Amino acid sequence: MADDKDKDKKAEEKKRPGSLAENAATGYGLEGHVATQQDPRVSELRRAEDKTQQKKTESKRSESKMELKPESKPESKQSSPPRTPSHGTPPMIATPTGSRRPDEKSSRLVVQEPPPPATPPTDETPPLPVETKSKKEAGVNKTTNTDISFDPSKEFACKTTNTAGKMYSEDEEEAKPVEPVQPVAAPPPKPPHPSKLDLDDIFAFAVALVRKAGDFALASNHAKDRLSYTTKEHERDLNTSTDNDIEAMMIKEINEKYPNHKIIAEEEVSRSETGQVTLTTEPTWIIDPIDGTMNFVHHFPYYCISVALLVDKATAFGIIFNPALQEFYTARKFQGARLNDEPIHTSGQMELKDAMILQEYSSGVDECRTNAALQNASRLIKKAHALRSIGSSAMGLAMVASGVADAFYFFGLHVWDMAAGNLLVSEAGGTVMDPSGGPVDLMSRRVLAAATQPLADQLSAELTQNYPKPRDDESRVVPPTEPATKDFNEQTQFSDSSLSLSSSEPSRK
Repeated sequence: MADDKDKDKKAEEKKRPGSLAENAATGYGLEGHVATQQDPRVSELRRAEDKTQQKKTESKRSESKMELKPESKPESKQSSPPRTPSHGTPPMIATPTGSRRPDEKSSRLVVQEPPPPATPPTDETPPLPVETKSKKEAGVNKTTNTDISFDPSKEFACKTTNTAGKMYSEDEEEAKPVEPVQPVAAPPPKPPHPSKLDLDDIFAFAVALVRKAGDFALASNHAKDRLSYTTKEHERDLNTSTDNDIEAMMIKEINEKYPNHKIIAEEEVSRSETGQVTLTTEPTWIIDPIDGTMNFVHHFPYYCISVALLVDKATAFGIIFNPALQEFYTARKFQGARLNDEPIHTSGQMELKDAMILQEYSSGVDECRTNAALQNASRLIKKAHALRSIGSSAMGLAMVASGVADAFYFFGLHVWDMAAGNLLVSEAGGTVMDPSGGPVDLMSRRVLAAATQPLADQLSAELTQNYPKPRDDESRVVPPTEPATKDFNEQTQFSDSSLSLSSSEPSRK
């Protein structure tokens, strides 16, 4: 009888939509999946299944117990009549009470179990009946999770999981829904940092610019007659139209190519009111359109174009071009020095007695500086191997770098005379310092360059020092001094030898 009821229930469940027979996970083998084991809802279903199965088992046991065995006859002959069931209650045959006679025949009566008491209605949904079907027959049952979301970041998810709902892990209350992965667009290229310079490009531009300037200077110097010139601060401080034209051309092209760069040029500074140089950390071009203008005017072939680029007040590269001799010197920081694209090095001379020294003389305007130059020349001509003067500070530095000369010093030059040459010497393996022995200062108007440090030290020890004023970073305009005032008493006190109030001059008629 119980088997018939189970068969009827199974048939009804198959007819219901969404029943186990229509489970979409059937045949996929998800009942043993790790996600199924971790799903708390699956655990609840399994507990409900166990409770339902337990009730069924207890029901079957009660039914089997209620099946009466052969009974003995009661002791009294009289037996109470069977109860008449009330309306709506199924008939029930009760076992007669009282004593029975042992000689009465046992009769087997089937007693129907009274229905269980009605359960009061509750808000909880009763658990669904679970069909006890083997895994081989169904492949999956209602305790198998069939609505887990696929999340690659969770240990319980895999590509074989049905992705139709949410899943709760043990470590978190609720797994966040997986958002679709959007393709990550490549970040836009960052604009070049203002301080990040393409020195290769700037150097190539500078080389072409200096060659162009050298060709112009050489063409201007081909005439046999002495070139016309003007003077600047004094009669020996010369300036030609070639100086002005070359400088204007270079400034124009640099501003067009690098509008944010600063420029310090000799003629432009000379024309300024103060003549003061301001050096900043910005990329700065330092230009001498023609160094050795006196030589240029006299067709003496030791003049040159000197250009340097400073970044953060340090020289990045320097170029010196002597168009008359076609000597093109270049140097880049940490990349060595070259002459016409061939590497150059200093002579390596270490002894003053064997060295050829280049020095420049003052123009004669500053008497103190002239005297110092004469004293140094008088002393060095006795102690050095040779003493020379070529009239161009930039060329003197370049010749030390190439090993033609062993040392060079000068008091009175400017920043545009030595910015490029200093880098040439240091990159060629030489020493550049202040003539007194300290580090060189581009604004001090003083420099000493030598093939080696020992030679530089020996030369420095022999020099009478001079400190030109004003420095390049100082104004050449001297502020007017206020007239000195005297105390009235001092003005009215006269000595016996002083003139009387009456004039000794003859009176005018």
